[in-house]
Amino acid sequence: MGVATCVNSTCHDVAPHAALPANESNIQQNEYRTWLLNDRHAKAYTTLLSVESQRIARKLGLKSAATASICLDCHADNVPTEQQGPEFFVSDGVGCEACHGGSERWLSRHTLTPYNAQRNLDDGMYPTSPVKERMALCLSCHLGNEKKMATHDIMGAGHPRLGFELDTFTIRQPEHYSTDADYVERKQRETPLSRLLLGTALQAQAVSKNLSGSLVDHPQGHPELVLYDCHSCHHPMDDLRWEQRPSTEGLKPGAIRLNDSSFILLTALLAPIDAVLQQKMSDGIKRLHGASTRSIKELQKEAQTLFVLSQQAQTVLSDVELDDETKKAMVDSIVFYGIKGEYRDYIAAEQAVMGIDVLAYSLPLDPTLHELVERAYRHTKSQDAYNSRGFVLDLKSYLQTKQKTER
Repeated sequence: MGVATCVNSTCHDVAPHAALPANESNIQQNEYRTWLLNDRHAKAYTTLLSVESQRIARKLGLKSAATASICLDCHADNVPTEQQGPEFFVSDGVGCEACHGGSERWLSRHTLTPYNAQRNLDDGMYPTSPVKERMALCLSCHLGNEKKMATHDIMGAGHPRLGFELDTFTIRQPEHYSTDADYVERKQRETPLSRLLLGTALQAQAVSKNLSGSLVDHPQGHPELVLYDCHSCHHPMDDLRWEQRPSTEGLKPGAIRLNDSSFILLTALLAPIDAVLQQKMSDGIKRLHGASTRSIKELQKEAQTLFVLSQQAQTVLSDVELDDETKKAMVDSIVFYGIKGEYRDYIAAEQAVMGIDVLAYSLPLDPTLHELVERAYRHTKSQDAYNSRGFVLDLKSYLQTKQKTER
């Protein structure tokens, strides 16, 4: 139906400059302007008009990035022509209905009182409130799946590498809702920490699915290359930095490592609360890497095992009540994984830093920990300049300072 159908004087653009809604509505009533002016999703289509996007399109043999489905699938609400209402414009980018679902059936009914969430869902509104459903929606573009993905071909043509962590990416965009008592009553309460814990488990499941399905059984006879750790290959030939990682023990120097960053973070988060499941995950990651050097079938089998383990982790992390000591233990676990050598590659370090950041801000102010967060972000600011040894030194320094303080 289009973004324009959400924007009028009684709905989502009533109070564009007000801090409070224009009346006693349970919504902000400035959602459209927040999205339009400050949310990068609103600029997603415009990106396809850039010189760089057109250059990528030419390399891929496409007439235009702004008309190619493989680009529009994530940079817009790529709705078939026959399903577009009179006020729908693909140029609106990732608009309201790209996340909330096509509104033909629910547009006129979702404001009826009393509010009925199930009625809206039955009418086709997408459930963005539950973390599981929201994560699936986000990852469909920010990670990719069998239906749409920024493949290695697209990356090779110049598309930036993708990375994601639910809480970090959530707070990078402006909220167009207020998590007040009314919101919690109608939907669900969540915290940055719950987004990290559940999001990591769900992301690991999504990666497992990609590694156990048709993306692995690639027409070229090898798994889709974007499933691997980019920096296993992409570094100067005279940069002889290869070292064994605990999780890839047994792989030869020439073996290309899979992108296991979400598995590593999930395993580190599990360590303080379920050592048995953590060990199973660790063993599963090693088997996954080993299988990747032998056969597609073995790789798919081990990926399926990690999917089940990640589901178990989701259950554990959903039910756990974390006190500050457990949160600190999670930080220490992530740090220890780095000291052991799990963050030799940039992508794993990037995921770990986002995890430490979320945990740090869920704890009472700790200058030592926040200094670590600042230094960690500086280490991972550039994938090309990343120095794993420098990062490890800072991780060791943090633990040493922490231990001295606790004595």
